[in-house]
Amino acid sequence: MTEVGVSILSADFSNLRPYIKKCEKVIDFIHMDIMDGNFVPNLTFGTPVINSLRKITKLPFEAHLMVINPQIQWKWYLSSRRILFHIETVKEPEKLISHIKKAKKEVGIALNPETSIKKIIPFLDRIDVAFLMGVSPGFAGQKFKRNVLKKIKNLRRIIDAKNLNCKISVDGGINHRTAPLCLKAGADILIASSFLAKDIAKRVRFLKNIKK
Repeated sequence: MTEVGVSILSADFSNLRPYIKKCEKVIDFIHMDIMDGNFVPNLTFGTPVINSLRKITKLPFEAHLMVINPQIQWKWYLSSRRILFHIETVKEPEKLISHIKKAKKEVGIALNPETSIKKIIPFLDRIDVAFLMGVSPGFAGQKFKRNVLKKIKNLRRIIDAKNLNCKISVDGGINHRTAPLCLKAGADILIASSFLAKDIAKRVRFLKNIKK
């Protein structure tokens, strides 16, 4: 069954507790979109919000660092099960991977839609997740970029050929139309935001039960 994470980017931040409680019944983990206003043209939240949420739920967290200095900031999010950083922001990915692994956290590398998968192929045997953005990072509610489907297929082929444990996760523009396409192309994990803003239980069940 497909693993599904919810991004709280589209949630009502004045009413997060009830929303998180709804998530607990159906979702696998909470995806935290951490934006610094530099790497992406938006500013979201940081450790105060995440630490507050940690007190009200036992759901695993995934920290998606859309920041220019993940080699510093990753240490701020150790309450998360998995830490994702963008290949576009790091000159020495292998060092950051090692640091996160030594902290006993899962690690993933994220790619913007225009970034080639060639950038992360050398690290697929050391990471837990290859994280593909289906939209340009920064804002929820964007239209899925179809060129990402080819990237999913190519990554799937490489991972399977090498018998690696790395999973493929897709975030951005996920809905009832794009989710089946991503799963058919070879994705293992789906992250949704706007699509899950209403009737989360029904829509998560839909995503989980899509036949590949």
